[in-house]
This record gives sequence, C-alpha cells and structure tokens, in this order.
Amino acid sequence: MTTALELLNKIAEVSSAVGWQSNTGAVETAGQIISCLYANPDQIERFITEGTGLFFDGTFAFENGSLTWHATDGRVISPSEYRAAKGLQQ
Repeated sequence: MTTALELLNKIAEVSSAVGWQSNTGAVETAGQIISCLYANPDQIERFITEGTGLFFDGTFAFENGSLTWHATDGRVISPSEYRAAKGLQQ
C-alpha cells in the first residue's frame, strides 16, 4: 500500500521529468496526474511502479481525468464534455 508521501514524491518526480523532457511546466503535469489518479484511483499502484508509462499508453489522457483544462482556443473544457464531443463513454 502506497503512503500519501510516497505518492506525492512520485508525482513530483514524474512531473519534473516529464516537464523537463516536454518543455512544459511540472505544475501542469502534476495537475494532469492528479486529475487522472483522482478519477481512476485503481491506477495509483501502477503509477508508483510505472511512472511516465501511463502517459505513453494513454491512461493519463485529458479525457480520463476529473479536472478541467484550457483548450488551445482558450476555452475551459471538462473531461465529460470532451468525452461527449468525441463520442466516448462517460
């Protein structure tokens, strides 16, 4: 069982690495991780083990999270709106 501190450390570690590699902010990356783990807590142990792998396989895609984000056109989009627009299951 992962402790809260272990989870926070892993989020910070992965966010910093992904942010550095992709030239994006680690804060934004951490938000994406939290959004997806909150919506899919069953993925926490996998995240602790695999880290960045969850970005590569689509587990951490925006539509799989629970928090809103800014679209490139400036609109604030919710995951449920995005899933509905793409015809994905809610």
